[in-house]
Amino acid sequence: MMSNDPQPELRWAPIPPKPKNRARIWVIIGSVILALVIVAGLLWFFVLRGETPGGAPSPSPSSSETASPSPSDEPTPGASENPTEEPGTPPVAPAPELDAFVTQVQPRVDDGVRGLDMLAQLSGQDAIGVVDQLQQDAQRLAETTPPTSITDSWFTAVSEYSTALTEVRSTAENGESTSDSVTTARERLQALRDLVGI
Repeated sequence: MMSNDPQPELRWAPIPPKPKNRARIWVIIGSVILALVIVAGLLWFFVLRGETPGGAPSPSPSSSETASPSPSDEPTPGASENPTEEPGTPPVAPAPELDAFVTQVQPRVDDGVRGLDMLAQLSGQDAIGVVDQLQQDAQRLAETTPPTSITDSWFTAVSEYSTALTEVRSTAENGESTSDSVTTARERLQALRDLVGI
């Protein structure tokens, strides 16, 4: 016997689409990657470089320790002994002993003797070339610091020798005989030799 109750009709209703979670998943993945990058950066900065977050301010105590004794520092003995010495003044080279000075200047003095002997046989440009060399040696002799005992005498003798060489050069340039001027230069050079005992 069939029931007269109405049977419910079966209808296919569309299934609502599932919400797309791909965007949310990518956001989560990106956040995780960013967090890993930050952690790796911190590890590299503090661990691989041998530093810790608490060790950054460590240099400040050492600087304060070194700075604290500065007000109580005592003046150096050099400053108290020489109060008139200026800090920017270069130290003056000490005068050498006579033996050391002779060793220093004798090669140029001996070259002067040989050069003057050559000039007695030269003239013109050949003589001028030799005189130029002798004048350079005389300039170096003037720049050499002598012992204090002969300072004034040395510079005077070198100046007179240089003047005599200038006269020799002038005579050679004019094409005149250099015999007299060479003789004078030889006498000035001998005075230098006698001064230092060469």
